[in-house]
Amino acid sequence: MPDSPEQVVREVGKRLAQPRLGKDALVKLLKQAENALSELSQSSFLQDALHALSKSLVQTTLLNHKDKDVKLLVAVCFVEVMRILAPDPPFSDEILKEIFSLFISIFADLTETSSPYLTRRMKILENVAALRCSMIMLNIGCEDLILDMVKIFFTSVRQGLQQSVCQAMLSIMMQILNEKVTQPLVDVILRNLVKDDKGASHKLAFDIIHNCAEKLEPIIRSFLSSCISNKDIPVNDLRKLHHRVILEIFQCAPQILFAVIPNLTHELLSEQVDIRLEAVHLIGRLLTLSNLHFGQENKLVFIEFLRRFSDKSAEVRIAAIDAAKACYMAKSSGDEARDILTSLQGRLLDFDEKVRIRAVNTVCDLAKSNLSSFPHEVILLAAERLRDKKASVRKNVMHKLLELYRDYCGKCSKGTAAVNPHYEQIPAKLIVCFHNDIESFRPQNMELIFTEELFPSSLPPKERATHWIEFFSYFKPEHIKALNIIFSQKRRLQLEMQAYLSLREKKEEPSDEIQKKICASFRKMATSFADSSKAEECFKHLHQMRDSNIFKDLVGLIDEGTTFATGRLIRDSFLKRIGHKHPMHSFFKILSIKCSYSIFNREMICDIFESLLSCGNELTDYVESACDLLLVVALMFPSLFRGSEEYLLKLFSEESVLINEKTLRILAHLAKSTHLLSINFSNVVYPLLEQKCIEGIRAESKYAITAIASLHSPDDQKFAKLCKKVVSGLNDNRNVPTLLQSLGSILEHSPSVYELYGRQIVKSIQDILLSTEFISTSGQSSLDGNSTCCCSCKLKVYCLKALVKGFLPRIARARINSILGKLLEYEKGLFPDIALCENDSPYLQLAAGKCVLKLAARWDSHISPELFRNTILMARDPSYIVRKSFICKLYGLLKKRAIPVRYACAFALASTDCSGDVRDESASYLSEVLKEQRRFFVQQNRASKDSIVDNPAYSVVFLIHTLAYDGGLPSNYYEDETSFPEFCSPLCVMLRELVEIDSFNRTEHGPTISSVSVLSGIFRAIQKAEDPADSEITPKLHILSKIGLLIVKELDKHCKMSDSPRHILLPSSYYKLSGSERKADECCQENFISDKVVKRILKAHEPYKHKDNVKCSFVSERVSNESAPEREACSSLSKLVGQNASVCDKGKGNKSLASGKAVSKKKDQNTNNSLEKENVSSCGSAGTKLSSPGSWGLSKEADSRDCVSLLDKQNRPMNRCSTRNTRASEADHNSCRQTVDISNFRLRECSFKRDHGKGLSESQKHEALLSGSLVLCNDLEDVGDCDDNFVKPPLSNKRAGLKKKGKRALQLVNSQSSDVTGVDTRDNVRCTRARKVQV
Repeated sequence: MPDSPEQVVREVGKRLAQPRLGKDALVKLLKQAENALSELSQSSFLQDALHALSKSLVQTTLLNHKDKDVKLLVAVCFVEVMRILAPDPPFSDEILKEIFSLFISIFADLTETSSPYLTRRMKILENVAALRCSMIMLNIGCEDLILDMVKIFFTSVRQGLQQSVCQAMLSIMMQILNEKVTQPLVDVILRNLVKDDKGASHKLAFDIIHNCAEKLEPIIRSFLSSCISNKDIPVNDLRKLHHRVILEIFQCAPQILFAVIPNLTHELLSEQVDIRLEAVHLIGRLLTLSNLHFGQENKLVFIEFLRRFSDKSAEVRIAAIDAAKACYMAKSSGDEARDILTSLQGRLLDFDEKVRIRAVNTVCDLAKSNLSSFPHEVILLAAERLRDKKASVRKNVMHKLLELYRDYCGKCSKGTAAVNPHYEQIPAKLIVCFHNDIESFRPQNMELIFTEELFPSSLPPKERATHWIEFFSYFKPEHIKALNIIFSQKRRLQLEMQAYLSLREKKEEPSDEIQKKICASFRKMATSFADSSKAEECFKHLHQMRDSNIFKDLVGLIDEGTTFATGRLIRDSFLKRIGHKHPMHSFFKILSIKCSYSIFNREMICDIFESLLSCGNELTDYVESACDLLLVVALMFPSLFRGSEEYLLKLFSEESVLINEKTLRILAHLAKSTHLLSINFSNVVYPLLEQKCIEGIRAESKYAITAIASLHSPDDQKFAKLCKKVVSGLNDNRNVPTLLQSLGSILEHSPSVYELYGRQIVKSIQDILLSTEFISTSGQSSLDGNSTCCCSCKLKVYCLKALVKGFLPRIARARINSILGKLLEYEKGLFPDIALCENDSPYLQLAAGKCVLKLAARWDSHISPELFRNTILMARDPSYIVRKSFICKLYGLLKKRAIPVRYACAFALASTDCSGDVRDESASYLSEVLKEQRRFFVQQNRASKDSIVDNPAYSVVFLIHTLAYDGGLPSNYYEDETSFPEFCSPLCVMLRELVEIDSFNRTEHGPTISSVSVLSGIFRAIQKAEDPADSEITPKLHILSKIGLLIVKELDKHCKMSDSPRHILLPSSYYKLSGSERKADECCQENFISDKVVKRILKAHEPYKHKDNVKCSFVSERVSNESAPEREACSSLSKLVGQNASVCDKGKGNKSLASGKAVSKKKDQNTNNSLEKENVSSCGSAGTKLSSPGSWGLSKEADSRDCVSLLDKQNRPMNRCSTRNTRASEADHNSCRQTVDISNFRLRECSFKRDHGKGLSESQKHEALLSGSLVLCNDLEDVGDCDDNFVKPPLSNKRAGLKKKGKRALQLVNSQSSDVTGVDTRDNVRCTRARKVQV
């Protein structure tokens, strides 16, 4: 019978007491003891049986044995003995300390998970936990051992250990902490809690705090509060990590932090940036972890956190933005989320660019995370940063918005997002951001954005078309202008590439000639790239390539029929042939994009048509946008509409409601540009076009006639039949405005119709002009809902327009002088053949001025000086609406280079207007027109260097002549402190702009290119000329020219008279050779002009900007502050124009423009006295006055009576630029806008024509040369008339005669006839050179 466990234990205990036992013997005995002890249950009666073993185990040789196996077995035996005899282990305190030390050393080996002894070690740990040995350790004062044990626990715990081991460790720790909590022990726990490695040790610490929160709270709270409040205490590694401690505790035992969280406001308000920074990071994490509930529970801390968005440190603000992103992604609803988003929104306008960049990035990322719920207004505000003053911000915003829009398009394609109008506004924001300081924003690179970065590369063409239609509905004129710039650059490159590829194939021409053309093509194509010089070199390298397939690929790319998919394949093939390692690979990649139809192609056009037609007959915003988009593409790429006849037939079907102004314009342009619409198509749509000409609106009839003219021959009988119907409709008073538009367009496109129906046309127009009754307009209640002009007046204006269009064809040459004479009468306010209503005169005068501009495009050589002066003086009309409308119309014509640049004098006259927007626009228009004219002149001058007529400086010739006819030039101009600088303001503005352009773009093309040298020559030539019509004007010409010369010298200190052109040609209808040199001397004998006068003029008209349309200009304020004497209320120039503008009332006579008489002195004194009482100051333009705020009500009252700004001049003389009775506030401006129609107010951006005078036959040129005479000035050296400081009195006749022998003088060529009132300056130049005579 085997021995019992008690007997085995006794026997082993005895044998272990024997000395000098070897390891093997010890191991064998200890294992026997282990097995026997494991079979014994807990019982205090076994103490005697275990006495021998217990006594042997405590021997020093066993307790401190060096062998690990022996030590482990000894520990197992100890723990078994303690288990059996619990709760009273048979050991002293000292022995227990050694036993616990042995246990702890065994625990350190728990990391050896592959050891065969792991089970025994786990057994010891579990028994220590179960027996609550930690309590014994605390009772016998083993705190140091406990601390070591806790450290070993955290060190040895590993992922993969059995759950029972971790649970035993946790149990031991809980026993200790529930009994006694010490700071060192808490420090160990917290250090493991904030470890970067979130492993088993972190979880153990987490569980410990979670289960012992109540016991740990006091000491942890004290520790954290000390870390927050007492920054002077020496910092250890744990104190540095107190924010991480808070964060971890917040997740496991947030109740511990109730008293700690409020103290975080101290850190948020700290003077140290790094402390505030860490606090913001912490609170952001706390908000995120709690789904913003932290903000609800800790209001004060949350409020202070929101204030950190406006912290003085950019780092803190950026940290707050990062926190806002995480918070809003965690929860996007509730008051706290709205408060955070509002604070984030405010950082979009931060003064630090890094903060703005981070704010924009955060907004875009948040929008991507939730496209549907994110507030769209915040996205649009972020998009406004595309106009940021910092280039880095703009560039970053562009890329983030593109990323957002691509993500949006991708989700729409997948069906996870719906079309959202707010996201569709992003392209509109992007397209207007042209900036030269950022390469990505340059027009050359914006095409790449819309091609490669706007849409996902995999987006189908149909969905691209849908998005284009959607976001095009948000395009305004400035967006369309920017898009047209992109399209025009792309079109130019494609056309030049076609020309280049054609040149490569030519063999018959000489190689040198082909090479020159190829180089010219390279230069033109290089302008489509950001670095044109580098691009030109790359094109040369391309030309040297021998692989013909490369050029075949280019031919395929510029093919209009290439689809998106095929285009991508061709591009890949092209770049593969170039080679990815080629140093110019990036250039060729861009070239392949620019050459291909990568934005729009025929495939896209068909998709747009399908989307348009799928909407049925509903005129929605989507339909309007589709029509607008097709129109823009048709105007730039009409060839893409080839093969679209089927869609056009559906569009223009009888039941379609889509036949409107836009679709008719598309048809008209396609018919004129592509010539691919079949005869059958023309016959099908003609009845609809004819219907629009009779029953449509004016815009529809205009484009319908254009379409008919393009689809049919101008001499087609259809025009004759249509004209007959139009005239019949006019006689029946049906839809008269549209019929007048149709009539004018017919006369313009088919002049022969006038020969057939001229009498009927004239009679119908005369009937309307003489009518004072209201004429029915087929349901149109008003011609313009915002206009106070009656329908009868509107119809008279339409009659003038229709009549003038009949004179645009060259066949009307014989009748042109008659219409010009009529228009001059109308501009003067004389309407002998028109029945006037009460309010008609201002509108008809404006219409007459615009008609003159229209005729100037073809018949400028027939426009007399008087008609020219009256026309440009429209820029100083008393009516704000007239001035505004006139300069806008003038700008449109000059922008298209349809009329000579001399008409830009009107901008100089209006550039000192008292209305801020008119003043600013006029100055802007003047600058732009002069700059473009200079570029045109420089290009032309390379081929022909013998003409200065096209030089923008030549406009001064006409400006001086216009000013000379002003009666407001003071006789004591050299002493006048106020009115004389105002009088010279247009000349000063013009000269300053010319000199600035010349200095900024100074070239080395010779003296004839320089505007300064040309100006010097012009002024000195005028001093030797006189007015051909009125000798009293000549002294004024000389005075103004001398002042102009001194102004130029003052503005350009490097001006050299020797650079002036040798020959200055003056228009003979404006100037002639001075017949009496003595008389010319005498007229200037006493006019001593000092440099003070010129400097006073320049000082009074220094460049300035105005933000207020109501207050007077700073120019006149400066003038008025200089000992301002009594000043006239209005300049004589404006009075003169006002007198000429007076309306003939009941057959009474009208004043003549040539009179030049000023208002009576008594009236001037009364006016001055009233102005002084009202503290009136000048508005910067000649004769312009504005009432002070004190007289505001009077001005408004005067303005409000029946639109006085337009009507008063019928009853009394009024200055052209007076605002006293026309306008006193911006509100009055708006009122005028609401009561007066501004036709042609919307400007169109068109490309400049090369030469509006080209195409004239020899007979036409000869006709332009028939009238007038020309003045020729040679060798314009200093004769003593002026120097850098002042103008000297002219020499006596005797001395002048001596000087004359050594100097060339003015040459005069008398005209052969004087029938025509004006001459074309360009033709005059040619004539003079051919007929030059010595004087």
